[in-house]
Amino acid sequence: MHMHVAAVSVFDPASRPDGRVRFEEVRDRLASRLHLAPRLRQRVRFVPGNLALPVWVDDASFDLDVHVHRAALPAPGGRRQLTDLVADLISRPLDRSRPLWELHFVEGLEAGHVATVMKIHHAMVDGIAGMQLAMAMYDVDPGPPTIDPPHRWSAEPEPTTSELLVAAVRDGVAHPIGASLQAIETIRRSPALAALGVTAVASGVRDLVGLGVRPSSPLDAAIGSSRRFAMTEAPVQWFKDVKQALGGTVNDVVLTSVAGGLHRLLRGRGHATRGLFLRVMVPISVGSHGGTAGGNRVAPAFVDIPVGSMTAKRRLAAVRRATAGLKESMAAMSVDAIVALGAYAPAGMLAAAARAVSRGPWFNVVVSNIPGPQQPLYLVGARLVGAYPAMPLGANAPLSIACSSLGGTMAIGLTADRDAVPDLDGLAVALDDSFAELSKAAGV
Repeated sequence: MHMHVAAVSVFDPASRPDGRVRFEEVRDRLASRLHLAPRLRQRVRFVPGNLALPVWVDDASFDLDVHVHRAALPAPGGRRQLTDLVADLISRPLDRSRPLWELHFVEGLEAGHVATVMKIHHAMVDGIAGMQLAMAMYDVDPGPPTIDPPHRWSAEPEPTTSELLVAAVRDGVAHPIGASLQAIETIRRSPALAALGVTAVASGVRDLVGLGVRPSSPLDAAIGSSRRFAMTEAPVQWFKDVKQALGGTVNDVVLTSVAGGLHRLLRGRGHATRGLFLRVMVPISVGSHGGTAGGNRVAPAFVDIPVGSMTAKRRLAAVRRATAGLKESMAAMSVDAIVALGAYAPAGMLAAAARAVSRGPWFNVVVSNIPGPQQPLYLVGARLVGAYPAMPLGANAPLSIACSSLGGTMAIGLTADRDAVPDLDGLAVALDDSFAELSKAAGV
């Protein structure tokens, strides 16, 4: 399970006077903005004996050129050549001895376009923080790019092994005390809120256990290390028009489109879909720690979507019933409460619990929707055409579909296990057909 995320951003240099984007300009822009995301210069340091959670430390040997790479597509530089390159990049794990990210500048795209592929470990960012990181690089003005000089930076001293061990022992004693004091303070300030917290955790455990294993489907498979990647897109306004005409939310339209696409994919494989539901895990950002670009705090929610044969209106209505009150649901709240309790668990126990949960057969597919600003965006003067996310897979869920809405385009990235979903390009086409069916139903 590669736990990195990626963003495949495509740019049109026609908005620049010279019609070109140079690798050196993008590298210099990143160098001038690194201070906005301090985590990019930090690496993971593990505590001996796994006595405490790993810590972030400044990488004294940080070298930007180790993380920024240049690539070119073979002719004709079309979508297939780009997605093949991305599939290769996301199939490789990141080097844990260095800061957990890399940026690839890709030339040779058709129509004179260029692309960047930003790959970063999920321990560093969630979708919202990743969007903040991207925004630190972009401009809203297509004018001549201004490259600020890099900020002077020096690494903080790295703790020694003995200092890490002393801190681990101290935290092992302080955490239970801190948890008790925090609980006392919460009860003092708001007894009702404290009771809600306990109730939320209890309800969450009951709800998660009550979910049981996912529905059986032809997509179920244990994943390997190799990936496939595909892309498609639609205007953000189209999603808004459909939800305005048929009801629901943009997220409902996204899930309905996915359900319709999966119906076509499975039917094309010759599988029966009558009465079939698939369980989707929907990551919900519940706030990133800190005010800078970085951090990760995500609670999972689960939705059973219909992939049987039905009209687009009926499918959307079924999805709306399933998602009613999703973000405010007790399950999502309580899962986050359970995650928070993990701060007081021994590191080894927490790691074992995380592996057990992530490898369980709880869901079939991951679907993420990452909102962003809708005004046109530019990288060193080149207009952003679309930013297609690539998200991690579940150990037993070989398909992840993620959307990001930037600059008026809902860019959809499809990531899959290479062997389990050999027809991923067909699913991208099936999503386009699902969009067309919804358009006809909505009259837009």
